[in-house]
Amino acid sequence: MTERKRNRKQTNDKEPDFLDQMLSDVLQARDNGERIGISTLIEKLINELMERDRDNHLKDFFQTEANGFYKRDLNLLSGQIGLSIPRIRSGSSFRPAILPPKWKRVDKDYEELLIAMLSNGYSYAQIERACKSLKLPFSKESLSDSLDFIAEKMDFYKTRPLESKWFAVFIDAYHCQMRDENRKNNKTVIYVACGIKFDGTKEILGFWTLKGSENKAFWTDVLQDLIQRGATKILSIITDDFNGLQDVIKKLYPLAYRQLCMVHLARNLHRNVSKLSAPLAMKLWRQIKDSSNIEEGEIYFDKLVDLIRREKPDYADYLHDRKDNYLTFLIFPEPTRKHFYTTNAVESINSGIERMEKDLGGYFASIRCLEVNLFIQFSNLSDLWLRKPIPAVRSCLYELQQIFALRYSSEDLT
Repeated sequence: MTERKRNRKQTNDKEPDFLDQMLSDVLQARDNGERIGISTLIEKLINELMERDRDNHLKDFFQTEANGFYKRDLNLLSGQIGLSIPRIRSGSSFRPAILPPKWKRVDKDYEELLIAMLSNGYSYAQIERACKSLKLPFSKESLSDSLDFIAEKMDFYKTRPLESKWFAVFIDAYHCQMRDENRKNNKTVIYVACGIKFDGTKEILGFWTLKGSENKAFWTDVLQDLIQRGATKILSIITDDFNGLQDVIKKLYPLAYRQLCMVHLARNLHRNVSKLSAPLAMKLWRQIKDSSNIEEGEIYFDKLVDLIRREKPDYADYLHDRKDNYLTFLIFPEPTRKHFYTTNAVESINSGIERMEKDLGGYFASIRCLEVNLFIQFSNLSDLWLRKPIPAVRSCLYELQQIFALRYSSEDLT
């Protein structure tokens, strides 16, 4: 007899006849014209494995002993199975290794279905009806587990530590409607921040929700949260021209450049110049955007301000005061500039939020519904961004590091 066969025989001699008994039960049921479902066999197998797991555990802990079982349900797409989970008396902790974590007692596909329904604002009753119509198991316990799972992951996502150094951080606010308990829609603001890291990948740094209107005080809270989580050195912060943001950024990130969105500038020009002046204004805007350096950009920007001053002196003064902020992108290497002069990176996120809001009837049913939607969308988007670094940033890494080092006193970039 070979060594492999001898080892196999020794193993089989030690194994109890549990599997043989399961096979015998299946064959007997067949002979009786009955049928044992897969979920029943899985139930028997898991319960047996858990009991053996306890037996092995008790061998290592002589001061404790078995203490019966407690019942739990596990929902699989093949059906609901009843588990008899073995317990031990106090003296050491024990949880069968085969069990999923406490907050996750459902099959992954079933869990994803529940999460998808939750993210689309389904109520308990609606989810229960949907599961029954699909002939799927449903229990409030499973739904509660899914909610706990989302909450646990989302809490970590919103409070996770951040890298300290960033090339650029884009911030913006999206205004939406939230329905209250009286079925009345109220203003709600979603603050979003995303950034470009040194490896060229983008990452969503966080999202924050506020009932009411966008305000300077909450922007202060947002940036303070980024600092507390570790994002202390940012080369450039790209924003729209919301009133008060300049003061907040100067106070909390005094060494960060502030870039005002050039795309917003183009939209504002259409609203603030006459049809007669619009073609020349837009030509100057394009010349600013395509300037080879900041000195050339200043020439075209001054011409744009002079053109506007003929029609709207106040708006011309307004632009002149913000010239440095509009031209910040020109200090960066030319291939990277299109990634630094607009808030499009974060506005594309806002477009996704807007689509979700429309799909849900023009409002979010609750803060939970809103945040679940945001968490799922942002998690998927982050996975995509990790796989697609920005080639222009990677190719100009050395130049960007030098700009960063000069701004932050040659800090160690490793």
